[in-house]
This record gives sequence, structure tokens and C-alpha cells, in this order.
Amino acid sequence: MASEGRTDTDTPRRIVILGAGFGGAYCAAALGKNLRGLNVEVLLIDRNNFFVFYPLLVEAGTGSLEPRHAVVPIRAFLKTAEFRMAEVVDADFDRRSITYRLVGGDDTQQIDYDELVISLGSVTRLPDVPGLREFGCQLKSLTDAVALRDRAITMLELANATDDEAKRRGLLHFVVVGGNFTGVEVAGEFDMFLRAAARKYRHVNQRDIKVTLVELGDRILAALDADLAEYAAAHMRKRGIDVRLNTTVTAIEHDRVTLSCSEQLDSRTVIWCAGIEPNPLIGAWPLPVDDRGYILCERDLRVKGIEHVWAIGDCAVNLDRDGSAYPATAQHAVQQAAHLAGNLAAVLSGRDPRPCNIKSRGALAALGCRTGVAKVFGFKLAGFGAWFLWRTVYLLKMPGLARKIRIALDWTIDLVFSRDYVQLGVHRTPREPADAAPTAGAGHNRKVAPPSGGA
Repeated sequence: MASEGRTDTDTPRRIVILGAGFGGAYCAAALGKNLRGLNVEVLLIDRNNFFVFYPLLVEAGTGSLEPRHAVVPIRAFLKTAEFRMAEVVDADFDRRSITYRLVGGDDTQQIDYDELVISLGSVTRLPDVPGLREFGCQLKSLTDAVALRDRAITMLELANATDDEAKRRGLLHFVVVGGNFTGVEVAGEFDMFLRAAARKYRHVNQRDIKVTLVELGDRILAALDADLAEYAAAHMRKRGIDVRLNTTVTAIEHDRVTLSCSEQLDSRTVIWCAGIEPNPLIGAWPLPVDDRGYILCERDLRVKGIEHVWAIGDCAVNLDRDGSAYPATAQHAVQQAAHLAGNLAAVLSGRDPRPCNIKSRGALAALGCRTGVAKVFGFKLAGFGAWFLWRTVYLLKMPGLARKIRIALDWTIDLVFSRDYVQLGVHRTPREPADAAPTAGAGHNRKVAPPSGGA
């Protein structure tokens, strides 16, 4: 096992960042500015050499956006930090070292750190619902998004080839579990996608298509004000989306779904968007965690009780001045990343770190059919204006001028021309029993997504 350690006193101090999602990647980028004049090197480790711009993931799947435009290359994003595409194997907090394995390699390597940042993100929470891991789909990666698009096309092809109306409706019934931002957007966008694509299929009628959104709580979009959530639910119902509140899924089979009210729905596609949980790698380390497994941190983003270790993003519990945890969203991860970069520069310069006090700038949700809801800086907006604001905000947040232009062109072309409703064919579909629907791709959707940073 190779090792990269300290050889003499002139060796630069080293900051190692685990995970290149919004938190880790933006922290590494911000450190390039904060560490000027200091003899410090930054190393970012992740199993992928890109990070997914999650707000655009659903659109990348449904085709209004070229899938590759929803990912940001790490090496193009970073200016000064070093990047290593590797899977983290272990962490020794006493010796201050990280063990990792290069992706595609066999040998493990070890590297020492002066300061460690854990930003390993989250994975989809898959509770013990019978059939969920075998038949449920999720949306946590670009592979998931493309696989869902391909599955939707497969269902349309199968439906077009059957004369059995009940079977056709079961094939084209998509059940989305979880009325959060992701679940609402998935339901809205795939309803629009299926209805537009159905026009290309002679034997498929609009009445054959149905999307059901299942939410355990008493309203969708719990993070938004009640009036905006009610507007979103009313708009979706008006379009024909079945919004089920105070309901959950208790069992999934290859051709039906059982709800908590004992009702059964004929459906071949269940998309699970009901919550997240910490990267499984965190549970293997001696870290202080809450009852859900998230890393407990001090107000300045340091991990409680462990020197020289910090944590941000979805995997960490970072508290505001009122003692409430910051939401696990991209905007909060980016703000935490910038604050942590300043704290790391302060510590390495002999100054004290500052408590992390950041503010939410608002929340936006796209509902499909060029409609959305938003609350930004205290102002509420619904309808086309909210959808336009949603696109504008995320276009401006996308790193790189060239990528902004590509996305703007994609959206413009989508407004003018019809989409190609065709499978991308970038994954293999394993065989299933003849009466079962094909999977969404290589079994990827049937497992917890591989954690960022390795596992």
C-alpha cells in the first residue's frame, strides 16, 4: 500500500475533501481563493470525475435537456485543487490519514491530512417495504434519470402492442412516492412526457396514461407555505395527476402497488422519492451521529469531538443560530462550502473559525407544463412566472459560460421543436419473467445508489 505523508517541515499542509457533490466541489473551488499566500494543498476525492447538477436531473431524463449538460466536469470546475478519482476505503482520525483505491485499480493508497472535510452526500432512503428493492426505481443519478426515460418508452411500446385495455393502463400508470420537491417534479414532468410521447403511438390514448403521487403527510411540498403547496396540488389534479395525501405504499409487486388504505393500483413503474439517508460509509466510521445516522457538528462546521475534521452537506447536521438543522438542499450545501473554506483558511492562519450563519434564499419547484411555484426572498409566485424564474435561477447557477449557453440552447430548441421520444440505449436490461415489465436498466435502480466518494 502506497502512502503519501509528511517528509519535512517544508511540505505544504494538506486539506483532503471526501465527496465531490455540491458541498465538496464548491468548498474545493472556494479554497483556491481563500488560501492564497498560504503553503496549503487541497485534494478532492470522489469515485466520479463529475458532479450532477441535481436541480436539472429530471429535465435531463425527460429530454428537455441534453443529459451530459446536467453534469459538471470536476477538472474543469476546479482551478487550483488536485482531484483523485478514487473510492474511499477507510479513515483513521487518530493518525489523520485516508485510505482509498483508485477507480479501475486494485491497490490501496494512503494519504495524510492536516484538515479533513467530509461531504459524502446522501443516498435514497429505501425502507423495508416488500418489493421496493426488487421493483422500485429511484432518481439519484444521471443513470437513474436516463433509465427512467428508457423505461417510459418501453412502457409506451408495450402498451401500443397490446389490445387489452386494462393491461395497457397498468403499463402506463406511473406511481411516484414522496411529495417533496423531487417527487412533485418527477410526477409533473413524467406526466407531461408520457402524454406528449403518446401522440406518436397509434394505439395509445391519453386516457390510458395516469400518474399517481403518493404522500405520507397531509400536503405536498411541506417546505413551502401552505398556499403554494395547495396551488401545486390543485394544478396537478387539474392536469389529471392523482395526488394521494396521508397515504403511503406498503407493498410493491411487478404489476401492482398496495397502498396503506389497502387499495391496490395496477402499475409497472414505482419511482421512490420519499426521503434520503446518509452515505453508508459514514456508519462504518467512529463518528458522532444522530439517531438517523447523520454526522453531528459544531456551529462552526467542525465534527463534534474530533479534531481537524469538518462535515457539510447532506451527510451532516449543521445548526443555525436557533438550533435548527439547515435543510439538505443544494443551496445550503453551497453556502456551507463557502463558509467552511473561510474557516479552514482562518484555522490554518492561526485564527478562530466563525459560526456558520447562512440564510435560505427561497425555494422553487417545477410542476411540468411550464408551471411552477416559488418563494424567493419572501415573495411568492405561482404559474408560468414561477416556472420561468426556476429555469432562470438554475441557468445562472450552472458553472461555466459554455455550459450555460448549451443549456439555454437546449431549452430554446425544446420550445420550438418536438422531442425525440426514443430510448438512449446506454444500459442493458436484464431478462425477467415474461409477465414482468423490463427493469429500468442494469439493476441500477434496484439498489441504493453508490455513494459519492466511494463505498
